[in-house]
Amino acid sequence: MKREKYNLKKTFQLAGMPGYLLIGYYIIQFAFARQRSDMGAVDASAAVFAMYALGTGLYSFRLLNKGANKRFLNWTFQKSPIKWFGLYTLLCFVSSLWSSNLMLSAYRAVECMGFLLLNMAVVCTLVHKYTFQNVMLWSVTYAFLNLLLIFVAGMNGGLYLALYNCQFPSTIYFYLAFYLAPTKYMKYPMMAVAFLCKSVTGYAGMALGMCSLMFGKAKYRVLGIILGIGIISAVSVMGVDDFLNQTLFASKGGAMVDGKLDEGKTSGRATIWGDAEYIMESQGKQWTGLGFVVGEMQMARTIIGGQVIGMHNGFLSAYVGTGYIGLLLFCLFMLTVVGLVFKNHIPKEYRAVLIACICVILFHTYGNPGLGFRVYGTWMPAMFVIMLTVGLEYKSKYLKS
Repeated sequence: MKREKYNLKKTFQLAGMPGYLLIGYYIIQFAFARQRSDMGAVDASAAVFAMYALGTGLYSFRLLNKGANKRFLNWTFQKSPIKWFGLYTLLCFVSSLWSSNLMLSAYRAVECMGFLLLNMAVVCTLVHKYTFQNVMLWSVTYAFLNLLLIFVAGMNGGLYLALYNCQFPSTIYFYLAFYLAPTKYMKYPMMAVAFLCKSVTGYAGMALGMCSLMFGKAKYRVLGIILGIGIISAVSVMGVDDFLNQTLFASKGGAMVDGKLDEGKTSGRATIWGDAEYIMESQGKQWTGLGFVVGEMQMARTIIGGQVIGMHNGFLSAYVGTGYIGLLLFCLFMLTVVGLVFKNHIPKEYRAVLIACICVILFHTYGNPGLGFRVYGTWMPAMFVIMLTVGLEYKSKYLKS
């Protein structure tokens, strides 16, 4: 059967109002984001984001409670990995009771739930109305528009800032572009931005994502074997340190010395991570945490000062903000996401791209702000990919088309 010619506008309209509201998040950012003296403050621009999160969340919840959508909503919160994230977010809200800034912790938790529901509404709309192919085509179209908006907004500060601002979504969406982009005008710019953004964490995730080649079509498996042989050969000739310094850590001028990572080139992460457990124990907060978002911002600034906003590690964000219970819930969420993407229910032709994207998300969650923290950094693109995975699982099991 001949494929219909791709039309960006027509494709993006498939998700209806939820899709427009999802891309609207980035339009709101473009219009209202500005430099603030305190990135953690709830000022006028933050109030706009709060209203948008609350409004879109309520709209999405109403949509998800109608007709066949209600079954998807119930299944997602009862039988998919999202149940763990929902419980984690609820605990984040409860942690505002012992946070030093009750309103900020509560606001950030509500924001997470609002955008979780919005992503859910988008995927629910798509999987109920369209084929697997159209769902994935909408997804890569959304990823392209997402990157375009972020890139254009960043150009106010020049090309370097534009690429820097794209480091999180571009690397997470890299394999969506590689496998599914319908035109070369979409595919190659998206991939180029991911390569040029200088995100070491993103590069590591993209490298791990190459394992997905073994789960795709025959031509991809051949490519995977060739790349694997090439990497093994390069490491054998150059040694592990030189290979990593000239590839993964090239943007940092090399970071591996005698098999160890130079802590001076971890942007303060090693210092924060190393001191976090000691501070939690000294304050006796291992079980309750210090309050979602607020506690980790205060801890990070106590350790290295400046305007650092958090731990740059989703697992530590969960631990510092909500204690051992929150960490357990968040770990269960991430583990079940990984398990879900390898299940046999998801069509084989789309499993490879999801495996690759989840690999990138895992690295970003470990080394950058995002899931486990507030809606920032990798949060939105990571949540969309995870919700897409959940939606395809549901469609495969219950909708069969």
